[in-house]
Amino acid sequence: MTRVGPVRTRIAALSAALLATVALASGCGGSSSATNSDGTTTVRYQSSQGSVDLLQLADALGYLKGVKLKKVGDVTGGPESLKALASRQIDIGASAFYGAVAQLVATGVPIKAVVSTYGSNGPIASVVATPTGSGITSARDLIGKKVAVNTLGANAEAVLDTWFQKEGLTPEEIRGVTLVPLPPLNTAQALKEHQVDAAYIGLGQLKAASEAVPLSTLVKDTDVVGNYNGGGFTLRDDFIAKHHQAAQTLATGVGKAVDYIASHDRADVLKVYEKWLTDHGYAGYVDAVEKNWPGATGVASPHGSISDEDIARWIDWLDSRGDVDAGKLEASDVYTNDLNKG
Repeated sequence: MTRVGPVRTRIAALSAALLATVALASGCGGSSSATNSDGTTTVRYQSSQGSVDLLQLADALGYLKGVKLKKVGDVTGGPESLKALASRQIDIGASAFYGAVAQLVATGVPIKAVVSTYGSNGPIASVVATPTGSGITSARDLIGKKVAVNTLGANAEAVLDTWFQKEGLTPEEIRGVTLVPLPPLNTAQALKEHQVDAAYIGLGQLKAASEAVPLSTLVKDTDVVGNYNGGGFTLRDDFIAKHHQAAQTLATGVGKAVDYIASHDRADVLKVYEKWLTDHGYAGYVDAVEKNWPGATGVASPHGSISDEDIARWIDWLDSRGDVDAGKLEASDVYTNDLNKG
């Protein structure tokens, strides 16, 4: 897929599509989440392969009392999950980039980020990497080249765009870099077969990718934007209002799962998590988790709490591109910590 325009074109299109689905869903009635006869609430969610899903881990640890999880599929990125959330196909959005959440809130999508689930901090970082010996050593060398990202309009694209601007690339030159959306588990093969020239790779996939093809790092995301909480789980405003206790349980449970990972060895976490996967019929996911999960979330804040800065940095970036008016959007419009009692 060719990168055909500036980021604001794609994100604006995504926003318009989501607003349309929200309006349609609103006209069809309320949320499809269910309060069961035993007083529990069934919560529909999506997951992804190759990492520890914090919602599932929270359930494995017994932190989701009163909530029954119902998986409805896998996703490869936050924008896809946000679309499913807005259109009421799911009740909690999987880890989504805070910049994408902010953009959607600015255009009227009624959602809130409620707990941080991933970030880059210290040794936990994503990188832009290229096969060793490719001759690519700088941002400018990527003009006319293909760069793999997990999805468009999300964290990877925002960091890349910020890096390109800092390196002095013009808007036209930035448009000359083709971003290719690929599932993270397919990125290594694409690099090996020269289907892409570089890739934005999370730490969890970096080891596996390096085993497939020798890689050289061009830049880390923390080199570009510093340490940050990149994104988290998101709920619709109407779900929070209708199922307030369940919403609090979800945010708090995931926050406790973030703390659990921070305070336990990788092997201890995987022992608990892989048992849950096997017990719930997802044994086929275990190998990918074993190979790719780095053993940490990169979230710097306790309990996965969200700060104004986590949101504001991306509001400022979106404002600089004309995507939002920073004077009309506060960070507090995008998130709440009120549900996270960790």
